[in-house]
Amino acid sequence: MLPAPATSNPSILIAGCGYTGLRAAQLWQSRGLSVTAISRSQDRAALFRHLGLQPLVLNLAEPAAWPEFPAADVVVWCVGYDRSSGTSRRAVWIDGLSRFLQALPPATTSRRLILTSSTSVYGDSSGLEVNETTPPQPLQEGGQACLEAEQMLTSFAQQSGDVSVILRLAGIYGPDRLLRRLEDLHKGIPIAAHPDEWLNLVHVDDIVKTLDHVAFCNSPPALMNVVSAPGQTREQYYQALATLANAPAPVFNPAAERPDTGRGRSGNRRVTSVVRSGCGLTFQYDDCHHGLQHALGLLPPAQKAPQQ
Repeated sequence: MLPAPATSNPSILIAGCGYTGLRAAQLWQSRGLSVTAISRSQDRAALFRHLGLQPLVLNLAEPAAWPEFPAADVVVWCVGYDRSSGTSRRAVWIDGLSRFLQALPPATTSRRLILTSSTSVYGDSSGLEVNETTPPQPLQEGGQACLEAEQMLTSFAQQSGDVSVILRLAGIYGPDRLLRRLEDLHKGIPIAAHPDEWLNLVHVDDIVKTLDHVAFCNSPPALMNVVSAPGQTREQYYQALATLANAPAPVFNPAAERPDTGRGRSGNRRVTSVVRSGCGLTFQYDDCHHGLQHALGLLPPAQKAPQQ
């Protein structure tokens, strides 16, 4: 059995404290844990400080001198890709991750290293089901970079004696983050995708729940797909969203789909998890309709999930 973090009051270091990472940081900070959050923005660092987090300001994509990292029992790499940053995915997810791991101070006990990856590593399965036993075959740069980052973290943990956990996230949605702007639905703007292909999703609160579980459970899985079950097609998702938002029925235009793969952004697959049930981990928003109600603020206050 793999041990939980050794200290009774474990410390946490988070690289990538954005939409998902900040929610996890706030959950842990609310329990009195010491949480250090990395950002390249001084304004963001000021927000972290205001929330009771310990900020570190550095640009993970630049090899300039970095501040010294604090010792941490749990290290979370939850870095997204900002297309407006002017840097490549590789500069952040591969070069940045490599420097980040090498900059971690030597540990006297085994740490928990958690990396949020993507289900895009599975590529295109022509609509068939994939799970953690399916060999990854990423089609695009993002999935390829995620797979390389997974391999790097796993190799580092094997050499350092740490425990590595890879979480392959499906498409994230939640409050203030839907997969399509409501204005587009109300205007009837066609969706450039096939309506009957699988759309793999997970509510942000369920990601935070998973991060919390693998950070502190006694025996975390080495790899888990973080995805709602059962899955839904694009038509099912967008029809539910349109109904809840009092918008017209969604219109699809597959002919306008991105031509690079012929299967949308990264392939048509139904992502499932054979690992989650073995962990005893249940999601609050496996029902996408319920998750959309929460994301749109349509649930009564008593039914909303605790802030995470």
